[in-house]
Amino acid sequence: KEELEMATYFNEGVTLRFVSANDDSELQQRQIDSLASSGIDLLIVSPNQLDLLTDEIDRVYDAGIPVILFDRKTDSPKYTAFVGADNWQIGEMIGHSLASTLNGKGNVIEIGGLEGSSPAQERHKGFVDAISQYPGIKIVGYANGDWTEQSGETVMKQLLETYDGPVDAVFGGNDRMAVGARKAIHDAGREGKGVLYYGVDALPSEGGGISQVADCILTASAIYPTHGAELLL
Repeated sequence: KEELEMATYFNEGVTLRFVSANDDSELQQRQIDSLASSGIDLLIVSPNQLDLLTDEIDRVYDAGIPVILFDRKTDSPKYTAFVGADNWQIGEMIGHSLASTLNGKGNVIEIGGLEGSSPAQERHKGFVDAISQYPGIKIVGYANGDWTEQSGETVMKQLLETYDGPVDAVFGGNDRMAVGARKAIHDAGREGKGVLYYGVDALPSEGGGISQVADCILTASAIYPTHGAELLL
């Protein structure tokens, strides 16, 4: 959002209207319809889930309004451009880094992002593709959170109720869920000789992934480049 706002300073004729659905797909559906009917000239949207926003975004595109998908995708080809990082590559990179740190042997739990969102699906696939190359590493638990720290803590608690073996590493689909998972493992007394915690985003803001790695809350975080300003260039 800050990067988008900064870009408007270099485009005097552009007025930015920003709304957030707070991970609520039904609210985002209504917001898209409302924005389209208000006379916008361009829609920039990060679809909350892969298939639930398709109809609304298709209607905007069919009305002749350019659509830029940012970070996330729909299951339709009706968009003008897509701007985002390679989430499969991010998952794969984390997988190889984690496996290397574990010397190719260990038990891993993965907390995926919001079910049905393209980043969650692609990061998970990249991670699994990488881990599959290391026979000594087992993914002993997987569950989806909703990108929030609380969801990471909640689903990790649920996984620990059914899995009583050792945990050597955790991959969170983003930094916040990895931090939540860390709290659950600590509260359950399951840290053992030390657990590795990997996340995604590495935001430079206060409390973001970079400071969490510096403070040893996370072992590592993959930088997810935002490049919001480029959406309006």
